[in-house]
Amino acid sequence: MLRSAIRKLSLRQKLTILASVGVLLPLLILTYVQYQSLAELQNKTKGAFKDNLRQGLTIVEQRMKKRLEELAAQTLNPVADMRLSSPGAGERATKEFEKYFADVKRAHPEIEKIFVFDYLGAQPKTNTYAYIYSDRFVRITQAELTPKESHILFLFDKSRMTQSFLDVNQTYSFAYQSCPACPPTSHLRQGTYLFYPLHDSRKEHRGFAGVLLNEGFLRDGVIGRSIVEAAPSHTSSTAPLAIAITISDESGRVLFSSGPAQNGHFFASNFDRPFSNWKAAVGLRNTNIDAFARDSFLRSAAITFLVLVFLLGGIALTIRATDREARLAQAKSDFVSNVSHELKTPLSTISLFSEILELGRVGDEEKKNEYYRVIRHESRRLNKTIDNILDFSRIEAGRKQYELVEGDMAEVIDSVLSTHRYQILNSGFDVQTNLEPDLPPVFIDREAMTQAISNLLDNAIKYSGTVKRLLITAKTVRCDLSIEIADHGVGIPRAEQSKVFEKFYRVGNGLVHDVKGSGLGLSLVKHIIEAHNGTISVQSDVGKGSSFTILLPPARRREDAQT
Repeated sequence: MLRSAIRKLSLRQKLTILASVGVLLPLLILTYVQYQSLAELQNKTKGAFKDNLRQGLTIVEQRMKKRLEELAAQTLNPVADMRLSSPGAGERATKEFEKYFADVKRAHPEIEKIFVFDYLGAQPKTNTYAYIYSDRFVRITQAELTPKESHILFLFDKSRMTQSFLDVNQTYSFAYQSCPACPPTSHLRQGTYLFYPLHDSRKEHRGFAGVLLNEGFLRDGVIGRSIVEAAPSHTSSTAPLAIAITISDESGRVLFSSGPAQNGHFFASNFDRPFSNWKAAVGLRNTNIDAFARDSFLRSAAITFLVLVFLLGGIALTIRATDREARLAQAKSDFVSNVSHELKTPLSTISLFSEILELGRVGDEEKKNEYYRVIRHESRRLNKTIDNILDFSRIEAGRKQYELVEGDMAEVIDSVLSTHRYQILNSGFDVQTNLEPDLPPVFIDREAMTQAISNLLDNAIKYSGTVKRLLITAKTVRCDLSIEIADHGVGIPRAEQSKVFEKFYRVGNGLVHDVKGSGLGLSLVKHIIEAHNGTISVQSDVGKGSSFTILLPPARRREDAQT
């Protein structure tokens, strides 16, 4: 039963069902699943973005440590190779330190102070000497240590105890003192320190060297530079995802800020040692994370929709092309069948009447002449069918050529009517002509134009039905030559009038199955008329007849256009 129902469906209906079930339905399911995935991805985008920021802060921290480690190695390592001063050291050792400190300050303007503490005793609180250079070299004994120098000793010990190291070998330590309310003269002034322990020849600890960095270098040269290197595409204020990052110390004092966040900071995290007292707050300068997630969803949805549109368009074009090719294949099959009938019918008629005449079964001369006329008519009909097929083959191969010379279309029409006189009289048609005198001459290929008018006349005779009346009119319309062939036949539906000039196309009503034809006549007519720089149109009403109108430019206007 199902197979029977499928057989009754047209080819277009079968293609529509196949496309709906086999393509459109899975495509809609896939689209729905994709939409759900995008909606879920929108919710996960925030978490993924925060995870990326955490990884980015880890990279920033590693770069800061590396930058400070490199600075400590460049400025403090040479001190280990120098002979430290002692209570009995001479002026030469003092000048050696003074020259080195001055060279470091000149080479590294980011350093405010460089210092060395030497333990001559077992404990740093006894027999300690400090060598400090800021604007000048100062040598300080234990008795002369101020609270500032004592606080440096405290910071060094604290950095070693809290394991605030910059490198994996625990060579360089880091200390940051925060006191935003302290006056500049206070020994608790805020600052960033790097320390390097010193040992004697027996590998015993006997002191340390260190530097005090200025705040501008910490902000720009360490923190800012590390952020730019870690995320170069997000640091520009014009970037779509420009990051607003603020780093502050334990007292809330801002050490670095790349700009304000549009809707506040949505993510905060503490650094690991040695920057464990610092906190990073991250936001977006030009958008917020909700808008970012929504924009990401909309972009993905738009791309999905665009791909879906292209895919549906491709499916539609494929179905259309398949349907067209199927209809063309069916038309070719019908063409072969119809042409076979078109060739077989006149051949059978010619063979029959020739055999009758050959056997001498007709004694009446008038009857003989009638049989001769039938044979001649069928021969011409056969010849016309073959000419149509050959011309169509030449047109398809692009080898059809026309020799246009100035001619009179009234003579062409009279010649066609004279050729079809037997067919017209034998079919009982009333043919009326209305040819204006002095029609303008036109450039035509007489043989091709004769073929075009003949095909139109054949169609009018075939599809006239019970009202056998034809009207052929030739007149001048706005300087153009107008030729109209009208019948009172079955007519053409309005929806199919634009298709009748296509190759192999035949109007899909019941009369097509009763009247045989190749489906090439009107296609050849259109090609011939357009080759003459003319146009052909049709006006028709079902049950009332059809009217085909040819418009050809006059010879004079064509010559002017060519000139």
